[in-house]
Amino acid sequence: MKTKPILMVSESAHNADMYYVTHFLSNAPFVYLHISQNATGKEILIVSQMEYERAKKESSIKEVRSTFDYGQGLKTEELIVRILQEESVNAVEVPRYFPLYLAEALKNSGIEVVPAEDFLLTKPREIKTKQELECILKAQRACEHAMETAIGVINGSTVEGNLLVAHDTILTSERLKAHIEHALIDSGCTCDAGEPIVACGKRAAVPHFSGSGPISTCEAIIIDIFPRLKTERYFADMTRTVVKGEPANELKELYVAVKQAQDAALSIVKAGVRCDEVHNLVCDIFEDQGYGTLRSSSKSGFIHATGHGVGLDIHETPSVGDNDYELRKGNVITIEPGLYYPELGGVRLEDMVLVQQNGCKNLTKCEKKFVV
Repeated sequence: MKTKPILMVSESAHNADMYYVTHFLSNAPFVYLHISQNATGKEILIVSQMEYERAKKESSIKEVRSTFDYGQGLKTEELIVRILQEESVNAVEVPRYFPLYLAEALKNSGIEVVPAEDFLLTKPREIKTKQELECILKAQRACEHAMETAIGVINGSTVEGNLLVAHDTILTSERLKAHIEHALIDSGCTCDAGEPIVACGKRAAVPHFSGSGPISTCEAIIIDIFPRLKTERYFADMTRTVVKGEPANELKELYVAVKQAQDAALSIVKAGVRCDEVHNLVCDIFEDQGYGTLRSSSKSGFIHATGHGVGLDIHETPSVGDNDYELRKGNVITIEPGLYYPELGGVRLEDMVLVQQNGCKNLTKCEKKFVV
């Protein structure tokens, strides 16, 4: 079946699909058109005259054109209509986030616009190439260096009252995040997806609370780091939970349960296993021990999915949750069970793994140690 030409109009600094298909990084919107021609395809990149020479050198697309070639002073919709008319295109397939105003303008010019439920050019992002894996591993090593830096600061701190002190100053979430961010910058990474999470005590019961204020002794500290390589653009992701001092028995039990659930999930990850099988196993383990889950309609306990894909986006397909996606060889996913209770705080452990035919390869080398 002949497919419709594919049209994308976006910048690529924040649109991973656009960067994936063009390998051209720009904060300014540009146009990508893919026209199927029998077994081959014709790819065209149209950028501003200011970006033209750079796009010719840096992009993976052979045919690069300048908007100047189509006239000056054109509105975006007028430019795209001229491009499509020149290529004798009267119907296009677009991603679901394609701008509505552009779609309406194309339709008013007699061009059929079809939103793609499963976008043809971005589906391959789910399976990582050898080069992509190398980038993800590079990001992960930087992530682990930052994690070890943060845990090292906690480990080397002293206790005054119920607070931790480092370098004669009360240790705070903000200071620990600064240590993490400096380590990431030194390793060629940015925090494009948001600042790291360093959440201590009861407020860590909110899974994505980034953390603020003093770090207390004997309370769980969730540290979640998700850097992006500045040049290669790939992400890594990992979480550790640590405590300085003697935690309450309830916190110890949370940690043991989370570790058990993660180990069990990792043991069944392989090509052909459905995401809901992995997720439900984690829910089974928690529920058997009396902890709540979203599956059991609980508002505390395990209240998120088991994991997610990682690549050019920090969260991408597949989602390791309540869905029937079959894991495929080459998927890179996280396994990150957690338990969260407002009266206790939270515990989460997250490893990033490569799905293989008969199991998975854990890409995360950082040790798991609760009390430091």
